[in-house]
Amino acid sequence: AHESMFSYVLLFALDDLPGEDFKRFKHKLSFSYLEEKDPIPWSKLKDANTLDVLRLLLEAYGKQGVFQNLPQLGPHTNRKVSLQENYVELLLKRRPDLPKRGHEMMAVERKHREMKNSPEDGPEVDLENLFHPYPEGENSKTVLLLGPSGVGKTTATWKFMLDWASDKLWPTKFEYAFYISCNTLQCGPKLMSAMEMILNSCPLGTVSMEDVLANQESLLLIVDGFEDLKLCDDPADTLDKDPHQKQKVVNLLMGLLKKKIFPKCHLLVTTRPMGVRPLLKCLRSPLLVDVLGFDPIHRQEYFHRFFQNTGQANQIFVLVQRNETLFRMCFLPATCWVIGSIFQQNPQAELLQNIPETATLTEIHLHLLLTFLGTNSKPSHLEDLCSLAKDGILQRRLVFHEEELKERGLDCYLTSDPPSASQEVFCQDVQVETLYKFIHLGFQEFFAALFYMLDTETTRTPYEDLFGDQKECNSKYLMLIHFLYGLSNVERMSVLQESWSFKLSKTEVWPELLRWVDQEAKAHSFKREEDLLELCHCVYEMKDSVFARKAMKNVHDLDLRTQLLTKLDFDALLFCLSAAEALNSVRLSGCEFGPQRFQQLLPGFLKSSEIQLFLCLPISSMSVFVCLPNFHRLNRCGLSPTACKDLTPITMANTRLTSLDLGENPLEDSGVSCLCEWLLQPTCPLQSLRLPSCNLTAAVCRPLSQVLESGSSLLELHLGANLLGDGGAKQLCQGLDHPSSRLQRLICMDFPQLLGPVGGWAWEGQLSNPEFLFWPLPRAADGSREATKVFFSQQILKLISEENGIIPELKWKRGKKYPDISI
Repeated sequence: AHESMFSYVLLFALDDLPGEDFKRFKHKLSFSYLEEKDPIPWSKLKDANTLDVLRLLLEAYGKQGVFQNLPQLGPHTNRKVSLQENYVELLLKRRPDLPKRGHEMMAVERKHREMKNSPEDGPEVDLENLFHPYPEGENSKTVLLLGPSGVGKTTATWKFMLDWASDKLWPTKFEYAFYISCNTLQCGPKLMSAMEMILNSCPLGTVSMEDVLANQESLLLIVDGFEDLKLCDDPADTLDKDPHQKQKVVNLLMGLLKKKIFPKCHLLVTTRPMGVRPLLKCLRSPLLVDVLGFDPIHRQEYFHRFFQNTGQANQIFVLVQRNETLFRMCFLPATCWVIGSIFQQNPQAELLQNIPETATLTEIHLHLLLTFLGTNSKPSHLEDLCSLAKDGILQRRLVFHEEELKERGLDCYLTSDPPSASQEVFCQDVQVETLYKFIHLGFQEFFAALFYMLDTETTRTPYEDLFGDQKECNSKYLMLIHFLYGLSNVERMSVLQESWSFKLSKTEVWPELLRWVDQEAKAHSFKREEDLLELCHCVYEMKDSVFARKAMKNVHDLDLRTQLLTKLDFDALLFCLSAAEALNSVRLSGCEFGPQRFQQLLPGFLKSSEIQLFLCLPISSMSVFVCLPNFHRLNRCGLSPTACKDLTPITMANTRLTSLDLGENPLEDSGVSCLCEWLLQPTCPLQSLRLPSCNLTAAVCRPLSQVLESGSSLLELHLGANLLGDGGAKQLCQGLDHPSSRLQRLICMDFPQLLGPVGGWAWEGQLSNPEFLFWPLPRAADGSREATKVFFSQQILKLISEENGIIPELKWKRGKKYPDISI
């Protein structure tokens, strides 16, 4: 049975073609070159039926030759490439939970950025182990492949079918495998039975229906493009379970997914993330797998397979890799194909050399589109094309019927072989040649944004459909809005107007974009780091300082602790910081910027009341440092003792700095001693100083004690995780006991042993886990002072107060005025 299915697998793309499409296919076979062999003569194809065409194909090209060729991405499906030879492995990762709502392409791009920093994030899978039980015992008969348009979901299912039919994959697990295209179902008969759905596409007599029903456990159904279906709300118990009973195609597919029909079969379903939630209502415990496109290694492999010349492939890959943003975009196979096609058309193209390394997403799409279509090749019927793109995005449609293109006057994109440059905007659907989609989702979103910028009477439409629904703005419209910001840039408007000879206007768009920022701020969207970063990128896209100042009035806190990962992220942050008038806080973490970048951020930092930097490496010199606001945190930023020398004169001029956290920097004794010079100044406003894990020893305790004795404003001192020893403790006690000391809180660790009274303070006992904190109260009228709190890890401490005598072992007693104890 497996061998008899081979012919079906070879011809699955033809099986349900309507009459006109079948004639069109035969016509193309008469001039198409597969495997560099001559086309099949039209005289043989003219009156051939399905079986005749199957025989002619096998005779002309052989079994492997026919099946291993698949339609190449491009406007016309008569172009073929070898799937076996040209397939590049896609990155597949198990997903433990549902994808978050948001723009699906941006979500995958963000996932790639996160994986760069955390390579072990989530287990990888491949086609071979999709249905394997996992170490934790989890196994599922239903696998759901999730991914945005153009990421390679359909190609992955074709490769699965090819490897299965060639006995390279699951030769014994699946006796039957059927590919079901949801696009094809939408265009086919309205009523159909389950058996007709899976058998009509097979050559007559090759499959026994009884055998399929009797061997459901060895049956695999691949349902491709689920998001193209409009589901019904019929309860599961109303769906017909009879595989021979004709019913609505949507109901039939629902019955298959809910295992009402073929309950023991295996399912492999592909969908865009937007279709996953309704789909999960149909599936039984599916295994979720993200299709993430190409990882960096396989992006290089793609260009090597695209170009026959190894030297040319290496050259192009190096150029792509040099541009950080463009290289990230190449996770999408469609982007790689566009770049390859540009160089294939014109090997001398200066495309990549002309794209700045810090180019924004709009700049890159503009460069790609102009080069791909031709700088002087204005797309035909541009306004109608942009209107179609806009309607598709707003209605969540990526696929368009041939009739719709004709009705809009876009039939010029459907003819001519080979196509002109402007006709490369669309590509035909592989299964149904009367369906078209934009060659790249980014191009559709770009044209959709351009619709709102065209300076014509017909495009002056209300913006409620775009900005009215806040939830939709944050998901399917986000990239469109991003492009609106980018196209509102004066320089880009000029380039487009000059290249394609039409007028653009931002007069109406500008207030709408400001209104969108205000709407997002009221919805507290900017409290989410990814949304805040996207705002920064949008504002940076426009590069208009007046607009930026108005937009940034809605932002009070810049919290990007997990988001600042690329050079473009940094440039966007820098631009928005410069535009902000005042901020409550700026929080960054894990940012790899050095002194030069830090100096650029400095003016923006000064506008914030609170700054927290964590693991921002390497800041090796403080010569670029800042007159700090009232709270500043610089944890793990690689600050050296020299940095403290540079910091001292700057902080002396600062009258607002009340809290400073320099923890986990190798400041050493010499660095902190320099800080003490500033702390000794009468005008020093610092109240809290945190120095944990700064490689300090007992030597630093003397200058710190002098600071306490000087009557410094310091109220809190954190010296944890430093090896200060007994000598250091004694020095600190002298400062604590001084009448001028104002210190309210001291945190220390790693004092191995403190014996005997020192000044007004002493500890007795050996600390098995030496970590403690105490707060001395201000002196009473009689000059005495007691500890208000003592924290310790394992052993109760005994405090001795010189003025009050020995206090017994302290325990928690409610209502008593003893020092509080926390264990």
